[in-house]
Amino acid sequence: MPKKETKNSIKKHTEAKLQFYIEYLNRYINILLASPWIERVNIYDLYCGAGLYEDGKIGSAIRAVDSIILAIQSRKSQSAATINLHLNDLSKNKTDRIREIISPKSDAVEGFNVSYSNSEAYDLIRRLAIGFQQKRRKTRNLVFIDPYGYKDINQESIGSLMSEGKTEVVLFLPIEQMYRFKGKTTDDEVEKSYIPLKHFIESFSLNADLINSEKEFIKALETALTFGGNYYSASYNIKNHTGHHYGMFFLTSNLLGLEKILEVKWKLDPQEGDGFTGNSQGDFFLETERKDVLKSRIIDLLKQESVDNNKMYEFVLLQGFDTARGKRVLSDLCEEGRIKVIDTVKNKQARKNTFKLKHDDWKAKTPSLIYQIHSGDQQ
Repeated sequence: MPKKETKNSIKKHTEAKLQFYIEYLNRYINILLASPWIERVNIYDLYCGAGLYEDGKIGSAIRAVDSIILAIQSRKSQSAATINLHLNDLSKNKTDRIREIISPKSDAVEGFNVSYSNSEAYDLIRRLAIGFQQKRRKTRNLVFIDPYGYKDINQESIGSLMSEGKTEVVLFLPIEQMYRFKGKTTDDEVEKSYIPLKHFIESFSLNADLINSEKEFIKALETALTFGGNYYSASYNIKNHTGHHYGMFFLTSNLLGLEKILEVKWKLDPQEGDGFTGNSQGDFFLETERKDVLKSRIIDLLKQESVDNNKMYEFVLLQGFDTARGKRVLSDLCEEGRIKVIDTVKNKQARKNTFKLKHDDWKAKTPSLIYQIHSGDQQ
């Protein structure tokens, strides 16, 4: 199905979606360009649209091109990696329009290639999955899936993209529509128009009867996208002007990828790191409540066992917090005398505000700190 063009201008919730994608893309590209081990970075926009809105604002494809070019040109030394951007839309008129805009920019940049196709998304996903299995170890893939609807998306198609551990997926879904009609999918036989939604819900083993709000639908799907804990996932809810929600979902096999998407979430929503509401007014109490949740979970964890800095790093991320806020919470707990941090190298209490929540340490399996509950917080 061709992606419908948004009329007149970019709505606030559409802008929030594009910011989420491009903010992550910026981090993704810069990390991979800095790595000596990566030779090829493939980025796929499966529903790229025409690139321009009627008010002159730009969509995902052109923003991605600008982001990639900036990253390449900002490198102080030449990267070994080649970046390939593939833009797909069922409408050839749309990809032709994008090509006219993009080619003068991209053709002049060494190490950057743009290609186009006009395939059904489900067929392109199938072909990508086969190709990903044949790619070399030094290749990484990012797939942006922004469909009109959900008929092309199911657990099998997403899982097939992830199977080799070299791919990350950013997925946008119309949660309002899916939640509104979920009750139409529970019978063995349903109306034809609801069959795609029924297949979607069943493929992810979602219990429609237990989902009682749009935000619960988003959280249930976020959990399902871990594929039983085999991958890391994160969600970002986007409220439109009618008060209903869309959902952005991120899926990766790499803990660093999860860390970077959480940085995006907390940058876009400094109070809760949860989503876009259209309300830019800061709320101190929301941020405090979120920090208190992490405090309680850390205390509960340390009541069960002492943990090293690598396990704490992973734990903070899995609770939906970026490391900056994780460190603030740990600092508060130390100041309150509820936990203590031991330097295992020096065999004494660690220097103040030393927490070492770092991916490099986690990857190298070289912890140097131990977190312990304070004796007065054991009960």
